[in-house]
Amino acid sequence: MNINNNNSIRERIMRRVYFIWFAKKIAPYILIESALFAGFVFLIGHYVFVSKVMQYAGQILANNSLNPEIWGAFAFNTFFKTRFVVQLSILGSLAMIILMFKNFILSLAQLTLAKEETKTAG
Repeated sequence: MNINNNNSIRERIMRRVYFIWFAKKIAPYILIESALFAGFVFLIGHYVFVSKVMQYAGQILANNSLNPEIWGAFAFNTFFKTRFVVQLSILGSLAMIILMFKNFILSLAQLTLAKEETKTAG
């Protein structure tokens, strides 16, 4: 019983350690990147008539066009016919998605390594 009790205490302590590590190392990045992403998406929503973009995309689909060249031209023309603030917001939101994904993967890798180190040390 004593061994099980020690393992239980050790597991609870390690969960707390992982939580503190997450709160100090990862949470600030997630909060900042999420706030920036939300700001960019707000600007896109404020300046872009999403219903019109969807209507144009629906027209392309209505013509049974699944050609990547047509969709690429549609995206290219739609992007470059918008205001600069929208273009900046689209690029910024894409950058935030990439950074959040990168930080998430790196955090998982670091957490996995930390768990492995604690298993081998204990």
